[in-house]
Amino acid sequence: MYLQIVSLRSILLVLLSIVLSVSAFSPERLICLVNQERVSRSMRPLVLSTELNEVCNRHSVMQAEYQSMTHDRYDHSPMDKAIKEHGLQWQQYGENVARGQTTEEEVFDVWMNSPPHRKNILNPKFTHMGVALGQPGYYWTQGFATLPGRYSGPVCP
Repeated sequence: MYLQIVSLRSILLVLLSIVLSVSAFSPERLICLVNQERVSRSMRPLVLSTELNEVCNRHSVMQAEYQSMTHDRYDHSPMDKAIKEHGLQWQQYGENVARGQTTEEEVFDVWMNSPPHRKNILNPKFTHMGVALGQPGYYWTQGFATLPGRYSGPVCP
């Protein structure tokens, strides 16, 4: 009986930590890290896009559901199709994905230490960013786009 209670308690603690980590996720915190890096290099900060957040969220949830980190969509379509489905007229787009990092700072560091991911973060043509975290498993998706005529100012420089 004691062993069952301890096991149940352990399971509940793990589930609680997952719930707390997801609820603590902040797209604003991640775009601030991105914008601080961009501004330190005399680049224009990005705007956080609700539509790109939704595109990224859909992708992160799908990755978590299939427990597979991928750039492919559930229907094997590219990100540009998902962006168009949200009514955005883009000129250029990019995407970073990651798995396993538990904080915005960790995933940002991983992306900055990877040349292709860093290239997206520091692309001077991008104007907007979205980001999402899917659980369980910490599946991150970061989307970028050049959206002409929609620059409303960054979340933070």
